[in-house]
Amino acid sequence: MPSSCPPLRLVAFLVLIAFAASGCGPAAHTAVKPAPAKPHDHDHDHGHDHAEHKHPETLAEGIAQLAEAAAAVEKHLAAGATDAADDVVHGVGHIIEDIHGLLPKENLSADAKAAAAKALDEVFECFDKLDTAFHAPAGKGPPPAEVHAGLKDRIKAALEALEKAR
Repeated sequence: MPSSCPPLRLVAFLVLIAFAASGCGPAAHTAVKPAPAKPHDHDHDHGHDHAEHKHPETLAEGIAQLAEAAAAVEKHLAAGATDAADDVVHGVGHIIEDIHGLLPKENLSADAKAAAAKALDEVFECFDKLDTAFHAPAGKGPPPAEVHAGLKDRIKAALEALEKAR
């Protein structure tokens, strides 16, 4: 179903630019620097009905939100509720952004921060592929449930890597 929501790829690109500008981009995984504090605007309209999410205050809270979102996507897809699953997928980008912002604040080794950032990149890549499936023209490409079935082990492994890093 076409949506007026910008594709997750666009949101991702903008988030990656912000991370790169603050020194927290993929190239900085070995030396994560704190990002400058800035307000997070949730008043923008994605054309989706997903509710405002609670910004996690700790890495553990962020990982829990990410795990809940992954489980919700799986549940919605199993029930054939693709619109609900799509809404959750769009919220995942915000959760990943929040977690990236929390990494510099956590008392983690450089290796643990790098492992966490790598795991977040993996989760993002998986959900981006899923987002692409949701927004593909009808009949073009595999259905989202099929794409998810091929990605859920990668998502699970990345979530486990995040847990291990903290």
